[in-house]
Amino acid sequence: MLRLGIVDFDSSHCVEFTRRINGIGVPDDQCVDGGRVVLGWPGTSEMAPERIEGFRPEIETLDVDLVGDPSEMLGQIDAALILSLSGTPHLDRARPFLEAGLPVFVDKPMACRFEDAREMFRLAEEADVPFFSVSAMRFCEEVISFCDNREGLYGTVHGAVSFGPAWRAEGNPGLFHYGIHPVEVLFSVMGPGCRTVTAIHSEGADLVVGTWDDGRQGTVRGGRSGATAYGFTAWCEHAVIQQNTSTRFAYRNLCRHIVETLSGKTPSPVSSENTLEVIGFIEAALESESHHGQPVPLPS
Repeated sequence: MLRLGIVDFDSSHCVEFTRRINGIGVPDDQCVDGGRVVLGWPGTSEMAPERIEGFRPEIETLDVDLVGDPSEMLGQIDAALILSLSGTPHLDRARPFLEAGLPVFVDKPMACRFEDAREMFRLAEEADVPFFSVSAMRFCEEVISFCDNREGLYGTVHGAVSFGPAWRAEGNPGLFHYGIHPVEVLFSVMGPGCRTVTAIHSEGADLVVGTWDDGRQGTVRGGRSGATAYGFTAWCEHAVIQQNTSTRFAYRNLCRHIVETLSGKTPSPVSSENTLEVIGFIEAALESESHHGQPVPLPS
């Protein structure tokens, strides 16, 4: 049984992930075997400090003991989950666990700076431990099905549009907040290789177009007005796939990957290259937006 510790309680994910991993308060088809959240540190928050005291009693009902400092978890857990709402503190939160040789999962957004994300991967590689960061939207059943059938059934993806809500929040600039979900789906559909980004921002929406190194284009449409939903359209060699996506099993599927990857049973479900491009894509989109839609290369 993989013993897990969770860090920061300012996101609902601290409750939702723990419910599924500990098998408490969710239907049987949402439960995940092989791990248990045993310790938690409520932490601090600049984005939503009021949430911490709201989620704290819920976590305690899920058979999780609380600690006064994350360092107290060392020696009592096998892996750590960094669940801070903001991506800004993630490097500082993850560093002591990685330096102690513990596997780590970092919730989205992995970081709000490309250099912070790259440093986390460097620390994980240096420690030779499992490490990954990803949005649960990559594990919607429809996205999984598309990726499983892409090569054999649909053929080469020539371009794609991914859409979803993109509400903004101070602490996760631009698409680093909700907009990261459709960005990650775009990279699931297209794969890595994006080189430049052009972004247009308005009060009601963001439109971001990435150009891949082979000339393909992938677009994210993040909405903030009217009805919102998640989905994608992929123009493939043999078919055009239009798909709305359901989040019903996204958390469960992600939690399965967390347990299996951090226990060393399976490799990370998303490559470091793909994850770093997501962070670089959003960082470049912010710069393009501030320069009236001028193309901006991804950091490398």
